Amino acid sequence: MALKRSPRAGTNKDDSPAPQRIATAGKQLAGISIDAKAAVDELCANIAPLEAALEKFNLGVSAWFTITGSERDDGSYWSREIGYAQIGKKWGIALKRVEGHHAADYDNEEIWLFKDAPKWLQIEGVTKIPDLFEALLTRAQDTIEKLKAKSQKAKELTEALNAALAEVATDEREGW
Repeated sequence: MALKRSPRAGTNKDDSPAPQRIATAGKQLAGISIDAKAAVDELCANIAPLEAALEKFNLGVSAWFTITGSERDDGSYWSREIGYAQIGKKWGIALKRVEGHHAADYDNEEIWLFKDAPKWLQIEGVTKIPDLFEALLTRAQDTIEKLKAKSQKAKELTEALNAALAEVATDEREGW
């Protein structure tokens, strides 16, 4: 008596002819694709309110949080990240995949808005959304501090220019 193996990716389910196996799997994939699209649509619908809230904040600040990654001794690296960024003209929650090599100054980066990212990356990224919000908060606070410091510098420059212009105007009135 032959033991029946459980179906797994990469294993033969039975000894049926290849065309019959393709036809059967094709029919099943057609049904599953509808379920997959519905699952992605549901996930993205649940992400949309988070993006809408971030859009209302109008931060204009991007931040990224590493989902996973690695760096080898030879200088090669890869990472997968979730972020809030402007992709094209649209701000939103985004996912990216990066790979490269430090010594070769090589970097390959793919970035997608969450809804457009590969499904497997959406699955990895969704659990890191709280980390993204915290990274975004830290980045926004840091940006505010830098803006205030640069604003003070701009004020000092403006005051210096105004003082120089006032001096020139005084000199001109005195006939220089």
